[in-house]
Amino acid sequence: MKASVSVGDGALELRDWPVPATGPGELLLRMRGCGLCGSDIAKLMSGRAAPPAVLGHEVVGDVLETGAGVSRFAPGDRVVVAHHVPCFQCHYCRRGSPSMCRVFKRINLDPGGFAERVRVPAPNVEHAAFAIPADVPDETASFTEPLACCLRAVKRCGTEAGDTVVVVGLGSIGCLLVQGFRLAGATVLATDLLAERRRLGLLAGAQVLEREADLDETLRAGTDGRLADAVVITAGGAGLLPWARARVRDGGTVHYFAGGGGDTLPLALEDLYHHELTLSATYSSSPAELREAFDLLVRGAVTVDGLITHRLPLARLAEGVALMMQQQAVKVYVIP
Repeated sequence: MKASVSVGDGALELRDWPVPATGPGELLLRMRGCGLCGSDIAKLMSGRAAPPAVLGHEVVGDVLETGAGVSRFAPGDRVVVAHHVPCFQCHYCRRGSPSMCRVFKRINLDPGGFAERVRVPAPNVEHAAFAIPADVPDETASFTEPLACCLRAVKRCGTEAGDTVVVVGLGSIGCLLVQGFRLAGATVLATDLLAERRRLGLLAGAQVLEREADLDETLRAGTDGRLADAVVITAGGAGLLPWARARVRDGGTVHYFAGGGGDTLPLALEDLYHHELTLSATYSSSPAELREAFDLLVRGAVTVDGLITHRLPLARLAEGVALMMQQQAVKVYVIP
């Protein structure tokens, strides 16, 4: 089979790759499509995925083979699957940190979704695979994993009905976060440097402000001067922390959804201490959030219209990476 392989220094090559064998409890999928995630690009450019490696984890495919003992799925089923599953038993899992579980990243798809075939390990089949209803498009289902990560961020922020949240960045993740916070009952203000992404934020249900002064005025007016209960940063790295701090209330939360540049955080300890601020982050999601995300997408309670701006064949994955890095694409969907 063919796969788009990371070969080091950010380069990708279309290569032959062995078709994985299907073991007990496992599935072999014929790939239908895979979303390109910012974390894929980060791994590709940083070398954290040791080459040769096949990335991609927002996976939709048809079941080709089922391993012994599989009863929930049959050949021909169309499914969406996620890549990591925790052990459910360790201290991290019991304390609500499944993505910190030591088993979590050891269980993975084989290879990643930027290939023609993917083996789904037994734990993923049991806890992170969902049969897609006939009326739900592949592209919609492919947002299950990123939406699950956003739902976990909403929970980590402790969001309640009546809260006010500011979302910085209106790419695909920002627009999913907007909808997640609105489902939790929050008022969402949002901003982005790019006009097209601001339009997507409006469609997602945010009050989108282009000018910083307008954002600040709206925020103060809507909260009786308290400012935001949470400011969520989806891009920009540590340098945005002072900006976010200036717009979060005493006792509020600054949440980093994504990593980025900056080895130190520009926030005085005294400021953190005296104003009882919380800095939080989310790395991934749990099987519970995957199920919740899938159900929301199937019901149409979260929509992804317009978020996929480019659809490319497997051989052009490098082009998709470049488009996203240059902010010319919101979301790239790769079709083997």
